[in-house]
Amino acid sequence: MSTLYLEPFSGLSGDMLNALLLDLGADRKHLEEALKTISLDGYHLHVDRIAKSSIWGTDFDVHMEHGEKDHGIAGDFDHHHHHDHEHVNEHTHAHSHAHEEHTHAHTHSHEHTHEHSHEHDHDHHHEHEHTHDGHSHEHTHSHHHHHGEVRGLKEIETIILSSDVSDFVKEKSLEVFRDIAQAEANVHQMPVEEIHFHEVGATDSIIDIMSFFILWETLDIDAVYSTAVTEGSGTITVAHGVMPVPVPAVMQLRLGTSIPFSQDFDIHTELVTPTGLALFKAIRPVFAQPSNLTATKVGYGFGKRDTGKFNALRGTLLEKSSLSHQVVTSNNDEIIQIDTTIDDQSGEELGYIMSLLLEEGALDVHYTPVYTKKNRPATHLTLLIQEGDLERFTAILFEQTSTIGFRYQNVQRKVMTRTFETQQTSLGEVKVKKNQYGTFTKSTLEYEDCARIAHETGLSIQAVYQQLTKELH
Repeated sequence: MSTLYLEPFSGLSGDMLNALLLDLGADRKHLEEALKTISLDGYHLHVDRIAKSSIWGTDFDVHMEHGEKDHGIAGDFDHHHHHDHEHVNEHTHAHSHAHEEHTHAHTHSHEHTHEHSHEHDHDHHHEHEHTHDGHSHEHTHSHHHHHGEVRGLKEIETIILSSDVSDFVKEKSLEVFRDIAQAEANVHQMPVEEIHFHEVGATDSIIDIMSFFILWETLDIDAVYSTAVTEGSGTITVAHGVMPVPVPAVMQLRLGTSIPFSQDFDIHTELVTPTGLALFKAIRPVFAQPSNLTATKVGYGFGKRDTGKFNALRGTLLEKSSLSHQVVTSNNDEIIQIDTTIDDQSGEELGYIMSLLLEEGALDVHYTPVYTKKNRPATHLTLLIQEGDLERFTAILFEQTSTIGFRYQNVQRKVMTRTFETQQTSLGEVKVKKNQYGTFTKSTLEYEDCARIAHETGLSIQAVYQQLTKELH
C-alpha cells in the first residue's frame, strides 16, 4: 500500500490526473484491456512523454476519430499560440466492440461552436481536430465542430454498468458523473434527470473518468494528501455567455467540502474543470503534510493550456518505512527522550502501544518493570523521538495510554552512519546495512530479505543467516 501526495498548483483536469497516474507507473496495458470492454468506440488514446521546462512528464489525451471533442469553452481558445518542448509519442488505439449509435451530450441543453489552431516544434503532426478538458494536444490542427445530440445520465449509467470493469471502477465512475450532474442541475435550476451532458457525457469524458479509476486500482493507493487547489481568475466566454472563474459548476462541486482553494490572479482563465474537481473529490484527499513516510517516486501529469506558467499536476508516491531502513549521514544529532510510568494497563495493551509508537516513527520504545508508591507494580515507558515530533507524540500518549503527564528532555546522541547495498547471493538478492563510525564498520543483513528467502526456499531463518554471512563476509 502507498500514499499519494498531490500538488495541484496548476489546477485540476481529467487528463492531468490520468497523465499523473501513468507517470507514476500505473499499468497502461491493463487500462487498454479494460477500455475494450466499454461500449464506446470512435476514439483512441495518445499517451506521450514530453518535457516542459526541462522536466519530463506524461501527457494524456483522448482523440475522437471524427475530429470532434467537447470542452464547453468556446471563446477561451480562439487564439494562436506556440509550444516548445521535447516529445516522445506512444499512441494507443483503443477501440471497443460494436454497439448501438451513441450521442454526444451537453451539460447545457443548447449548442455551441468553436475553432482554434496550434503550432508546435517537433516531428509529429496530426491533421485532425480535438480539444480535451478545455485544451488541445501538441500538434498542428484547426477545426470547427457542432454538437447536436445529447446523452443523459441514465444512458451514461448504462454504459458504465454494462462494461467489464471492476465494481470499484463502476461505483467511483458513477459517483463522479452523478456529482457533476447534480452540480449542473443546481446551476441550471432543473431536475438532474433532465441534465444532458457534453463535457462529461461525451465519449472522451466517459473514457477520461473511467480510465482514472482503472489506473488508480493498479497503484494500490490507500491514502491521499494534498496541498490547496490553485484556480485561475477573471472570466471565460462559453456558448451561453461570459462566466466567472471558478465556473459555476466548479463552485457547486465545492459546496459541502473543505477543499482549500487559492486563486492565481496572473492567470486569466480557468484551471479547475468540473471533471477534474469531481475526480479529486472522489479520492478524498486530506489537506495536511504526511509524516513518517518515505518518497519513492515523483510524477508529472501535464495540462495543455498555455498559462504562461508551468502547467502540470505533480504527485509523489510515499511509503511507510521503519527508521532502521533510512540512510543516516551524520554521527551526531539531538533527539527528545520521553519518560512516563503506567500502572493500570495490561500487557496486551502495552504491546499494542509499543507497536503503534514505532509505526508512527518513534526512534525507540522500551518498557522497564518498576515499583511505585505503596509498592504497586508498574511499567516505565521510555520513548525516543525526533525533535519536531513532540506535539504529535504528546497527542498519541494522552490518547492511547492512561498517563496524565510525562517528562521530556533533549538528549545528545552519537550514532554510526548508515547506508544500504543490494548484493547478489546464491539465494537471490539481499540488502545489506553498512554502518560506520570513523574506522569502525559493521554490516548486518536486512531481516525482511532473510525472512523472504527462508519462506521461498524452505530453509530455516538461522540457516539463511548462516549461509549469507559466509558468502558476504
